[in-house]
Amino acid sequence: MPGNTNFFGERTVLMIPGPTELHPAVQSVLSKPIVAHYGPEWLPVYEETLKLAAAIFKTKSEVFMMPTPGTVALETGVISLVEPGEKVVALVNGFFSERLADIAEYVGAEVVRVEAELGTAVDPARLDDALKHNSNTKAVLAVQNETSTGVLNPVKEYAKVSKERGALFILDAISSYGAVELDFDGWGVDFCVGYANKGLGSIPGTVPVAVSETAWDAFRKRRTKPKSFFTNLGVWRHYIDEWRGIGHPYPTTISPHAVLCFKAAAEAALEEGLENRYRRHILVSAAFRQSIRAMGLETLPGENLASPTVTAVSIPSALWKDAGKINQIMLKKHRIMIGGGLGQLHGKIIRIGHMCVTASTRYIVPTLAALQDTFKELGVQLNEGVSTFISRVSGQA
Repeated sequence: MPGNTNFFGERTVLMIPGPTELHPAVQSVLSKPIVAHYGPEWLPVYEETLKLAAAIFKTKSEVFMMPTPGTVALETGVISLVEPGEKVVALVNGFFSERLADIAEYVGAEVVRVEAELGTAVDPARLDDALKHNSNTKAVLAVQNETSTGVLNPVKEYAKVSKERGALFILDAISSYGAVELDFDGWGVDFCVGYANKGLGSIPGTVPVAVSETAWDAFRKRRTKPKSFFTNLGVWRHYIDEWRGIGHPYPTTISPHAVLCFKAAAEAALEEGLENRYRRHILVSAAFRQSIRAMGLETLPGENLASPTVTAVSIPSALWKDAGKINQIMLKKHRIMIGGGLGQLHGKIIRIGHMCVTASTRYIVPTLAALQDTFKELGVQLNEGVSTFISRVSGQA
């Protein structure tokens, strides 16, 4: 392939850890006229969307939608379920799990961090030990898919340990929802935040939240009321119960288009079949990582921890000073946007998303070819990786 090939024309293709490319079903919704976010005609649409969201969470527990960034939804869980002075155990192995621990500190919780080196995960046995020595822990905080390092954490095991030790389990599934196995009820999760604009391929603007009855009961038993309005589960409970009759079971305006787009994306995910969807992401991501290594580069986590939705690629040390140029060339020359490193990994890795529609040959093959050309332009000759990807995907399809 010629080195200056512009694979996708003039538009920029998003091969980042989010936002991601839109699912075709979502594109068709965006041209529809505006509708009201409340009323008797809207309520059935909203409630059907909640059922779809619950199916992806795999839960019979309460689900509602927040018109917020995912971080605000996470803060809602922490500030509502953890009172100032109460203890939480935060499992930290990257930028976003550190952020979740920071949220708990801002709320006034006593935070016990159980940390793992970047590119690894906290062993569930270490969580068990931490809870054993902190028997009064109110909640455990974890991220399922740590996109800053490309690590998929063993949250099923974390949830099991938390339940056995009597702690609530609060989970960030923002970058895994709809693309990676998740079983809210079966695993014993208590509060979980999904997302529209990553694994589902929808637009930002609405965030699905699942809350277990155990979590609601813990909220009702609080000694003090949360010092917030919007991020207060009690406020959401009030409007869900009192304003449902007028088709407005939430305390603020929400975006109808965001909900309708989420609905279309969720329907597409369930039509594909969640298990089929999980397998597709696993297959494509494994083939992509193998291709990256065949090109002569290294990926950050081992295969047993590798995320199905984002790959962290180590930059050769000779290019650390020019790391930003990799992203610039990919964007300006090839119209492919990729991510850079965060925190301690800034300038040392690039991060490439493969979720929803981009977890496919159509998007991965041009990305591999563009990466080879980009590194060549920076003086690093890589092997060809496209054939490895094609053979790997074809062999397991």
